Amino acid sequence: MGIYVHIPFCRSKCFYCGFYSVASLQRKEEYVRALCREVELRREYLPSRQADTLYFGGGTPSYLEVNELERIVREVESCWTFSPDSERTLEANPEDVTVEKLRFWKEVGFNRLSIGVQSFDDKVLKQINRTHSARRAEEAVCRAADCGFENIGIDLIIGLPGSTSSDVEHHLKILENLPVSHVSVYLLSIDSNTVFERLAARGKFVPLDDDCLAEQYLLVSDYLKHIGFEHYEISNFAKERKYSKHNTSYWMQRPYLGLGAAAHSYDGDSRQWNAAHLKKYMDALQENRLYFEREELSDRDKYNECIMTRLRTMWGLDIKRLEREYAVYWNRVKHKLPVWRESGLLEIENNIIRLSPRGWLVSDGIFSELFI
Repeated sequence: MGIYVHIPFCRSKCFYCGFYSVASLQRKEEYVRALCREVELRREYLPSRQADTLYFGGGTPSYLEVNELERIVREVESCWTFSPDSERTLEANPEDVTVEKLRFWKEVGFNRLSIGVQSFDDKVLKQINRTHSARRAEEAVCRAADCGFENIGIDLIIGLPGSTSSDVEHHLKILENLPVSHVSVYLLSIDSNTVFERLAARGKFVPLDDDCLAEQYLLVSDYLKHIGFEHYEISNFAKERKYSKHNTSYWMQRPYLGLGAAAHSYDGDSRQWNAAHLKKYMDALQENRLYFEREELSDRDKYNECIMTRLRTMWGLDIKRLEREYAVYWNRVKHKLPVWRESGLLEIENNIIRLSPRGWLVSDGIFSELFI
């Protein structure tokens, strides 16, 4: 199983970010206490006491003081044991990647970093309200490698207004010369409750059209594959099979536990999610209770999730599994496959359905056609 820990604190709110976070440290100490209490209360959520992955996301987990981070990690370790080859990921902003912190992160057990680069262009970084420079991002990656991290991932955003394929290629050429083994590339979307959503509503933010987005996405896919990366999920690329084990467990529908405000959990039969509200989350835990919503999954829900998660990946969708577990639903939609196959959006080999990169571009439409 995997364990996810949400740290919602940020120095400032990025204009594109729709994840739950707060640009304040006012209640950080109280939150750490509440989080440790939740660890105790949730230790029975899954039957297994063995964990394969630990992922600190946010927000900005690297914003925590070293003693706060260590306290949470040790609390988690007191409830679950980790396999010797477990993956432990920390999301970090470039400005937090100092030699002192890197050494501490290794000491506390983290062996994978996901660094929020987003862009190697200072103008773009300012446009999206990031607080680091392009040079700082490059230095952070190299510094992490110098300190012994062998599994370093970065995030990039494409599709910003005014951006061109030449701009994207510039970022990729910089990336090519960095000690990076994983790249997550996100097409800019306008999420709810973001600055970009408010600007778009006033006509002051106009995203690129679909053709430009497609051109940039396919450029990224081709370029990264040319320099040794596998395109293993819609937005993710890895060298030397250094896939994100934690995120892959989501796409493979494996159980996981989410800790912290707004964190989600899945036990195979239901999903639950904590309150996306700092005060409600902490107030409940001060009273030794959990504040969450829960949804029981029907067979139909499980079928739809299987379609959506497995077709996101290069491992694809097993037709035999669909016929064995979800025949009543699958038999109603499988006649649609030939059209997509003929148009090059998907392939079928050895009873496995896989989307092509062009298929991933229109995956939402394909998913909706296969949903029941």
